[in-house]
Amino acid sequence: MTLEVSGLDAGYGKRTVLHNIDLRVSEGRICGLLGHNGSGKTTLMNCINMLITPDRGRVTVMGKEISGLDRGQIAQLISVVPQSSFTAFDFSVLDMVLMGSAARMKAWTSPSRKEIKQAQKVLDELGISALSKAAYTRLSGGQQQMVLLSRALYQNTPVMLLDEPNAHLDFCSQHAMMQHIKKVVKLRGVTALVSLHDPNLALYYCDDVMMLKHGRVVVKGPAPSVMTETNLRQALGENISIESTIDGLPVIVPRNLGKCPPETQIGDEEALLGAV
Repeated sequence: MTLEVSGLDAGYGKRTVLHNIDLRVSEGRICGLLGHNGSGKTTLMNCINMLITPDRGRVTVMGKEISGLDRGQIAQLISVVPQSSFTAFDFSVLDMVLMGSAARMKAWTSPSRKEIKQAQKVLDELGISALSKAAYTRLSGGQQQMVLLSRALYQNTPVMLLDEPNAHLDFCSQHAMMQHIKKVVKLRGVTALVSLHDPNLALYYCDDVMMLKHGRVVVKGPAPSVMTETNLRQALGENISIESTIDGLPVIVPRNLGKCPPETQIGDEEALLGAV
């Protein structure tokens, strides 16, 4: 098993956000995380990446317990695609991607021609090689997300954590992003954990799904079996139903939006801490 989370409790100060989380994801599979704002999705990812030290439990990647590794060793096992990435400097797209090799490079060394060629190959793989010389800060939010995905792929780790990778993308680009992720995961045998707000993206592109509510697991398992109205209503609200398009494609839709549960409103402690 590539990624294992066992008996994990974590939080902020005296507030426990995650309660007894167990998760196992094997190579070549995408696991989608679903839940309201503040349900613990990003907190879980931060624990896996050891940005937050769990109060209890453990995380292992490729059989190695993350708590016993330094940042460089963790970076060789786990890459991250955040919701956004701020930089005050006009780094080129190619430079941003090359930063993914920091964990493999010695201090005060520059990327070799081979590494530059590999970075350019990743950009070409995602269809954005034309942007290689463009300033990252001048790109649209959607283009920046594609660059962050390229950097994670160039980092070449067995586990990828993607925290709402579609946050700044338009409708079609959201699906294009998920198609890219799925293609790469299958071709490279990567393990991907993806936080999503749209359950349809989880239904269409994820192999497995785990739903969280108030930091507890509602249900987890293969996407086709757990993406039911009963489970979705329990995790996301009673106003959700699964309909069918004219072609018979399932689509998850909200009903009676005036009765959305209070969990959908931003304002809890985790949201205020930027860990939604």
